[in-house]
Amino acid sequence: MAPADEAIEADSAESAAEDDGLSTDGGDPGGAVDEIVREEALNDPAKRLAEELESVNDRLLRLAAEFENFRKRTRREQADLSAIAQADLARRLLSTLDDLARVSSTPPETTTVEDLDQGLELILRNLRKELEEAGLSRIEALGARFNPEMHQALIMADTQDPEMDDTVSSVFVDGYEFRGRLLRPAQVEVLNYSPAGGEDL
Repeated sequence: MAPADEAIEADSAESAAEDDGLSTDGGDPGGAVDEIVREEALNDPAKRLAEELESVNDRLLRLAAEFENFRKRTRREQADLSAIAQADLARRLLSTLDDLARVSSTPPETTTVEDLDQGLELILRNLRKELEEAGLSRIEALGARFNPEMHQALIMADTQDPEMDDTVSSVFVDGYEFRGRLLRPAQVEVLNYSPAGGEDL
């Protein structure tokens, strides 16, 4: 073969190798292919969404754990505050408890009924004072309009005065609120307007 023909064949082989993605300098054609695959993976919308979903899920799990810890801490703090409030009320009632113990231990032969009555009245006043300062309030029911949220009607009594209809006429058991929250409704008697002779209006 002539030298000119050999040069032409070498050029043709080199061109064919370049067209096939091969280099004649001994480079690795697989590296370029891997780079293309990686770029395509990064540009894959499904893969990007999967990665974002995983990130969001991790953040959600962390937030859920933090919220659970916050709720447990809040419950402990509420329980502690409740215990402190109860202990404070008990402390304030200790003097009343001491007074009751003294009255109870008084020998009957050394006191009179009047003295006992005065002592019990003093203890009752002190007890009410301490409870009121703690937030207890008695429901003023006598003479008030019947309120089913505050009163419990035990019996009805007739009245011929229409102005007194639905009015509390007697209180059998006092009702109480504690800082605006109902503890016990007042048990009462309520007037019901009834015209003379049982005639209807």
